Amino acid sequence: MAIDSISTNNSYANFNNRQLDSTNESLASGSRINRSADDPAGQAVVTAMTSQINVQDQGVRNANDGVNLMQTADGALENIQSQIQTLTGLSVQAMNGTYNDSQRQAMNQQFTQTLQGIDQIAQTTQFNGMNLLNGENASVNIALGGSQNELQLADMTNGSTGLSGLSLNSADDARAANEMLTTVMEGLQETRSSMGAQQNALTTAADNLMNQNVNTQASRAQINDTDYAKAVTEQTREQVLQQAQIAMQAQSNQSQSDVLALLN
Repeated sequence: MAIDSISTNNSYANFNNRQLDSTNESLASGSRINRSADDPAGQAVVTAMTSQINVQDQGVRNANDGVNLMQTADGALENIQSQIQTLTGLSVQAMNGTYNDSQRQAMNQQFTQTLQGIDQIAQTTQFNGMNLLNGENASVNIALGGSQNELQLADMTNGSTGLSGLSLNSADDARAANEMLTTVMEGLQETRSSMGAQQNALTTAADNLMNQNVNTQASRAQINDTDYAKAVTEQTREQVLQQAQIAMQAQSNQSQSDVLALLN
């Protein structure tokens, strides 16, 4: 009977020690579930939510990258717009009958250099090594987790917009150039408006993902995070039980020693 009692006490002590270790780990880590055995069903849910949170986090980063890309393109378009305004002013000046062709040719030098500058901007504007305004990339897909957002880019090279070949060598050339510049400016304004709308759409998508992310993290925390008040109470209870087990074991050992002494 004494041996059975010792075995039973040892089993209780081992169980109590495991429970206390688990509670201490929960308090130290801040997580109620530190291994699958703690809560198999809860662990599965937490794992799925963690994957979802990671996808949402990456979706937000991707959306912000897309916004930065569009801002880079729009900054270049703003520069092109400023250059076209300069060209328009020169064309109107060259249309004036008070100037002769020799004077218009001097204006045309500045006109031609500005045209070259516009084409250079279109050819060299990049984001992360990707050309944005030379027609090489008509669109860019932005992965937003479970969905995608396709950004539309524009080809703003002179050959594409119709600016190639314009000159101010004569009043008629200046008039033709002015008409083309007006058309290009209208298209440029529409392009910038479209890019602004795409930026807003990406910002909205990022905000929505962040809101989902906050809610998912809150749900995961309810399942996985340690309830400190409850855990501390449980820790105290298990410590009391552990101390009681130690006292009982000591008493049992003393009783066995007394019996052995009598037998001897």
